Amino acid sequence: MPRRSLADQAYAHLKDWVVHHRLKPGARLRVGDLARVLQMSPTPVREALSMLEKEQLVAREPRRGFRVSALDLEGVADLYDLRIALEALAARQAASRISAADRTRLSHLLDAVESCIDGGDKPRILDLEQDFHLLIFEASRNRPLAEMGRSILGRIWMIQNVNLMTTDHLHQAHPQHVGIFQAIAAGQARRAELLMRRHLAFARQFVLSRLRRKDDLLAHILLGYEEAAPPGPGRAGRARKAERRRAVPRAGG
Repeated sequence: MPRRSLADQAYAHLKDWVVHHRLKPGARLRVGDLARVLQMSPTPVREALSMLEKEQLVAREPRRGFRVSALDLEGVADLYDLRIALEALAARQAASRISAADRTRLSHLLDAVESCIDGGDKPRILDLEQDFHLLIFEASRNRPLAEMGRSILGRIWMIQNVNLMTTDHLHQAHPQHVGIFQAIAAGQARRAELLMRRHLAFARQFVLSRLRRKDDLLAHILLGYEEAAPPGPGRAGRARKAERRRAVPRAGG
């Protein structure tokens, strides 16, 4: 199997583990341990870590290797500010550029969320709501914007995966997503932009308020520094199955 393909596989697994906190913020990443769990040589693992470094999901330490990027309050606030600017532009442009196919995809996605809400399938709701934001970037038909958006959302999911799974915010976010979609589908560019700004500003305020409370689970998980071993072979096996189901790991809100 080509080395590039192995590096891509390692990248997909490691990104999934970072985004879903199987590897915690601040955790040291030992290439040898990761290679053993992924059942590949160290070379593609190093390449994958370099790819994740470019996305700022991991950080390189001189003479010490890599760590999962740690978060702080100011950094989270800055990240959300940038997200708001990018996604508001994407919503505005999508309102005038969205294709019929993307309009249908978004409509079906929101219908699927409704079904999952009725069934109480929170993890699936989270995946779908995250896909909603990615589809808005794609629907903007602005390739540089979409590329920047995907990179930013990878780091946002590190936060939102914990935030949304430990609150009922998912149920509050869905009606807001419906309103944004309706504005986009109707070609209402200014309204789509405004609704996206409001939606993400609410998410920003909510997350920051939780991070300011040291007794909050979100603050404990995201702002702490923990040593962590890579997931065991069982998890690696499940990750491989998940990877076959989706080309890119879940990098929500």
